[in-house]
Amino acid sequence: MSSRLSRIQKQLKTNKQRAVKNKLKEPDSILLDSVVAQDLPREERIKRVEERAVGKQEDVKIDINIEIGHQSRDAKEASVEKGIVINPGHSLKYKTIKKHDVLLMQAPNINESGYYSGIVSLKSYITKFAPEIKCTVIDPVIDYFYQNPPDKKSMFMNEFNTYSHQGEFHRLMDYPEIYEIRDYIGKYIDRAKPKYLGFSTIDGNIDASLALSKLIKEKYPELKVMMGGNGVQMMKNGLAPAKTYDYDYYHWLDFIVRGDGENTLVELLKSDLTPESLMTIQGLIWKEDTQVIDKDTQKVRWIENYKRENTGMDILPYPDYTDLKENFYYKKSYGDSTPLILSRGCPYRCTFCSVPAFVPLFRYRPLENVIEEMEHWIKQNKRGFFCHDSIVNGDPRWLKNFCDSIIEMGWGDGYVKWGGNFRLQKPMRDLETLRLYNKAGVEWMISGLESASEPVLRHMKKYGSMKGTREIFENIREVNKNNKRPIKVMLQLIIGYLNESEEDFQKTMDFVEEFHDVIHEVLTCSLFLLWPPLLKQWREEGKWIDFTDGVVWTTEYSDVSERLKRADKIEELFIRLKIPYNIYHRTSYKESEKMAKGLDPLN
Repeated sequence: MSSRLSRIQKQLKTNKQRAVKNKLKEPDSILLDSVVAQDLPREERIKRVEERAVGKQEDVKIDINIEIGHQSRDAKEASVEKGIVINPGHSLKYKTIKKHDVLLMQAPNINESGYYSGIVSLKSYITKFAPEIKCTVIDPVIDYFYQNPPDKKSMFMNEFNTYSHQGEFHRLMDYPEIYEIRDYIGKYIDRAKPKYLGFSTIDGNIDASLALSKLIKEKYPELKVMMGGNGVQMMKNGLAPAKTYDYDYYHWLDFIVRGDGENTLVELLKSDLTPESLMTIQGLIWKEDTQVIDKDTQKVRWIENYKRENTGMDILPYPDYTDLKENFYYKKSYGDSTPLILSRGCPYRCTFCSVPAFVPLFRYRPLENVIEEMEHWIKQNKRGFFCHDSIVNGDPRWLKNFCDSIIEMGWGDGYVKWGGNFRLQKPMRDLETLRLYNKAGVEWMISGLESASEPVLRHMKKYGSMKGTREIFENIREVNKNNKRPIKVMLQLIIGYLNESEEDFQKTMDFVEEFHDVIHEVLTCSLFLLWPPLLKQWREEGKWIDFTDGVVWTTEYSDVSERLKRADKIEELFIRLKIPYNIYHRTSYKESEKMAKGLDPLN
């Protein structure tokens, strides 16, 4: 324990004594307590399952339909007693925004929660290292959805995060909603009068970002439009390029940032935008000139500067979420918890996951730096943390030291609560390891089991020992016995992976039934979407596939209709076992199935 940590520990003891003296209230619940009410009685969660089963559950996705009133009266009263705010409300920031140099935004990927960490990190970095630049994070898409609750079954919502039509962003131009969202962005531009507008992308929101950025550039031609984030790696010359994303024809974009964007963005914002200045900015892609092909097509000649080194994890400032504190979706996602980033990237190479392709280098922040940030929030009586990492236990040794440090600081046994994405792996077969995690505050684990078939897991490059996985679940069952702070397992499953046979699928069904008492919720049960790198691998392995797009494909193991039937079958199991669940991508599958039969997908 360093002298700095010892000093913090002494301060923490003083804080705890002061808290007892002043009888401070417990902090509001952490992330999933607010999103899916994890602390509700099982009877209340079962009630939701039964309500959901009336009719078939469509793609649940993230609850952006502003459904506040789903809790029962008893649950609401219990939440009030705990100090939990049921209706988080929303502030339309464009009404009060002042002049800014830069606006940063991200079109939400409605299949994922908590998408703000990247742009918040950028904004916090600019604030620390270039305070003269006025920058803020905006969320006009959620402004629009808040005032115009969407039909989650609509074709627009299905197309907004495109997987079956990647690169065909022009399809969104057929919907009036996209123009209305553009006008909401315009409200910020009209008031803030920025010089730059930046779009942060991930693999699920590229098309929405391209459509919105094009519409904005047409309306505000003098505005400099930037695009960055992991989604850029799917564009031409990226780490996981898709042929459908050719930025040579994205003439409305002024700048593209590839890789860690903190330093690149600061240097761009400080530059005089001359070619001589732009040429020196590593990680930047910028326009040399544009050639008009015809009235509808322009081709860009881009200059790709040298790749920039990754931003040092030790110099990243604490993320400042002030810009989003009155945002409905942020509060609905996090409640009063604090997003905490321990690492970037992932050391594993699951075949279906874009993270290792987009962020190939896995690295943790310095442990002492993380502990200091936690102490910073604890002083503000914020003791619930959502670890915003692709994987929390990427290095089990680092995680053990982290847990030991939390306990040494006096934060164990429930003083802090936290959780995140945990890979099922060998160290968790040790019961004492799981007891350590729980003592250090781990109260929920998002765990990607995906399948209970070893052949499927091996092809996925997941942890392939079902004997070991059963030992892990038995250990969690043991830890949870007579435990007031049990580990809540939030399971993730994939239905219809490339080599999943009916027998393989049944093994997953059997595992869920065997350990249904350990499974707190099936957080995601996703009909499989096939992405280009895995399609390429499958073909290189000499395996047969009839491929149309990420949804419509057939192997010897399944086709679209068979995968849909499996989703219906496992949904019946969840309902029978009274396990809360979310099924993803069924709307896309049903649309594709209807189109394959020559039917109108809108009916």
